[in-house]
Amino acid sequence: MRFAIIVLTAICLSSGTVRAEDYNFPYRDPYLATVTGAALNADGRTPGLKRQVVHVPVLPGRNGLTGLEGRGTLSVALYRQKQPAPLIFIIPGTGSTPYFGLATYFARLFHKDGFHVAILPSPMSWNFALAASRSGAPGYTPDDARDLYEAMQQTLAVLQSKHGLKVTGVNLMGMSLGALEGAYVSLIDADEGKIGIARYLLVNPPLHVSSVLRQLDEWDALQVTFGRSRSGEIQSRALGIVEAFSKQGRDDPAAIGEVAKGFAAFTREELQFLIAEYLQTLLPELIYVTQALHDQQVLTAPKDQVRKRLQEAKGMTFTEYSEKIAVPLWRLRAGQPDGDAEAFTRQGSLGSILERLLGNPRVYIMHNADDFFADRDSLEQLKAAMGRQVTLYPYGGHLGNLWYPQNEEAIRKLFKR
Repeated sequence: MRFAIIVLTAICLSSGTVRAEDYNFPYRDPYLATVTGAALNADGRTPGLKRQVVHVPVLPGRNGLTGLEGRGTLSVALYRQKQPAPLIFIIPGTGSTPYFGLATYFARLFHKDGFHVAILPSPMSWNFALAASRSGAPGYTPDDARDLYEAMQQTLAVLQSKHGLKVTGVNLMGMSLGALEGAYVSLIDADEGKIGIARYLLVNPPLHVSSVLRQLDEWDALQVTFGRSRSGEIQSRALGIVEAFSKQGRDDPAAIGEVAKGFAAFTREELQFLIAEYLQTLLPELIYVTQALHDQQVLTAPKDQVRKRLQEAKGMTFTEYSEKIAVPLWRLRAGQPDGDAEAFTRQGSLGSILERLLGNPRVYIMHNADDFFADRDSLEQLKAAMGRQVTLYPYGGHLGNLWYPQNEEAIRKLFKR
């Protein structure tokens, strides 16, 4: 009976491809839309809503590393109800933390709808790498999903036993890379049922991770084209726009319009550079932690010179992280002497698990046709394969339309009891 209800709910909520004439999202430039969404709740504040920081021990032996003493527990942002309620885990994308950005925006909305909310750090963060990643070098989706699943179980246990949280059910929302990881988590939970996740919303999962990394590296390299002075000026202008927005009501379309107006003055290349810089925010700290766990001689500064090692890590790209740091560790863990970054990302792609996701009424995907991290042909193939489990919006870029009332309402309806 419960399965039938889930199936019926999924069918009712799925609307397939949203026609452009039925979707009045105001920003047709995908880059502008993306930075508008990225600016949303950039300071992580949720006025009137209490946030609790919960430290969850996941892996033994990670709390006493030199230079990282006392930091080896998973840091989770909890928004709790006073009464028993279902819980929504939110897995943000690369460049986000549990305390800033879109995840905190949705924490407020879900809490208002009567849910407990727990925001986990992205697996591509220093905290997850240190506290929960068995390899210490996240980025290989199947391993990250397994680590996430274990971390979610430990988090539930801590919330219930030490914080008295009464949980009546569990759901998951993943965004960007967090959505891809959430898709793999759905396979594990379907096989093992240790959590029993009732519903998954996967928003803008990347379809080809390796191409995304190459794109980000190309955009990051624009700072060479711009030069140090112009690059700094671009970032300063963007920061000023975001800081001005943080003082306004985030539910006010006029305020969001002011953000869009400010960013509309940037060129496409400048917006690409800003997107790359935002997504690479956490990379230096991630590299620092991986080298604290596995000193591969990638950083030349002495271990006790933290600032120099972090500064050195800032010069590395996502591709360099994958090829010089992650792949050798992934090979070792998998017992595979061969295999490059392309092979591992292909093994951990969304396409490789589509057959297992197909027909699972618990899994629901939202995507945008103009997402520059996913080519249109691949999106159409995804829609054709999964049918009503996918809603494809015509505009929004990468996570740039989640604040739009039509998207927001669709998301809230999906999780309503």
